[in-house]
Amino acid sequence: MFRKNYYLIILTIALVLTGSLATFAQTSEISGQIMVKKADGTTEPAAGVTVEVLRIDKKEIYPAVTTDATGNFKVTGIPNEGEFVISVSGEKISPDVSQSVTPGTKTVNMVVSPGDGKKYTEAQIREAIAKAESELTAEEKKQREEYEVSKKKVEGANAAVSKASDEGVKAFNDKNYDVAIVKFDEGYKASPDYIGHAPGMLNNKGAALVERAVINYNKMVQSKDPAEKADLSPKVSKDFEDAIESYSLAWKVEKNAKPEEIAKIQKNYDLNKSLTLTGAQRAVNLMARTKVVSEAKKDAVLELMHEYIAFEKDSKKKEAAQIDLASYLQKANDFDNAVIEYRKAAVDSPNNPDVIGGFGLVLYTVAYESTDISKKQEALDYLQHYLDIAPKDHPLRDGIEGGVADLKSQKLTPKKIAAKN
Repeated sequence: MFRKNYYLIILTIALVLTGSLATFAQTSEISGQIMVKKADGTTEPAAGVTVEVLRIDKKEIYPAVTTDATGNFKVTGIPNEGEFVISVSGEKISPDVSQSVTPGTKTVNMVVSPGDGKKYTEAQIREAIAKAESELTAEEKKQREEYEVSKKKVEGANAAVSKASDEGVKAFNDKNYDVAIVKFDEGYKASPDYIGHAPGMLNNKGAALVERAVINYNKMVQSKDPAEKADLSPKVSKDFEDAIESYSLAWKVEKNAKPEEIAKIQKNYDLNKSLTLTGAQRAVNLMARTKVVSEAKKDAVLELMHEYIAFEKDSKKKEAAQIDLASYLQKANDFDNAVIEYRKAAVDSPNNPDVIGGFGLVLYTVAYESTDISKKQEALDYLQHYLDIAPKDHPLRDGIEGGVADLKSQKLTPKKIAAKN
């Protein structure tokens, strides 16, 4: 995994961005359990037996492993493509060979019989496979041909994803985000539904888009040319929007994956899920802080941030993300949802001037043209609470003082909000 810190100083704002890229393992594993059938018909774990993996479509054999006390085994370093069989041998058992299996399979459960401890040679195994191929029925041959077509398609997609990933990561490391975005998109489109590829490519694309957005934001705020500022602003907004779209697509693939698919790539799945949610949270945080907000993806932002807050175990990070979401919605002019999210933030951060001030202003905006006195009253209560807790030089103070004066002129009196220490 690539990890790097970027310290981007923008006037009075310091944006610290940590970009994390998903990398794609070139090998996988095959695992399972071997049981031995006893004379009474029951089975018990076949401990200490030898397990070897042979590749059928190429003349390759991988280092043997030995089952543990529970009969379990795991063979690593298996290529992510091809067709394989498991050969089992050991003292007091008969040798056996599995049906064909694919990389990542974790359910190779075999029951062997007692025997003389012989072992099939590689030549014997390949001869038996060839003989079985020659004896296939017409229907089995048809199925075999369909499998070969499907296998070639998968192998082609794997090669395309691997190439795009390598080129994209190199471009990202070189800070050539334009190329990185294109390459990660190519990798995603080569295998858009596969849980093992799509989320990683989409997460990487999202990270590159956020990096480019921050660079263009820096240029925008530092530029003294109005025309350049006007040109850069929509580009920054679009990159943030596209980043959220990438993370949203990644999340949909992850959410819709079947348990048996996830089990084959559990570690990569967990990593990509984390990168999806933390990447989306980072993008929302930056949109809220820079005030360059894309309104087009509000629904996706809400879903991703709610998932992130539920996923995050650190209470401080949860609170910060809740504030980011509320602030984003406020700046995106989604005041109804902003009220909902600020209310949650206010529970955890009742003495935070940014939270209470933002909440009060959103309530004031919603209540401004309302005839509902209770809404105006709540707005006044939070605005006054802000004035009670905020430093004299807090940037929201002038606007909030005006709001308090307006509401008081409507013959409303602020009610004390209990503060928590």
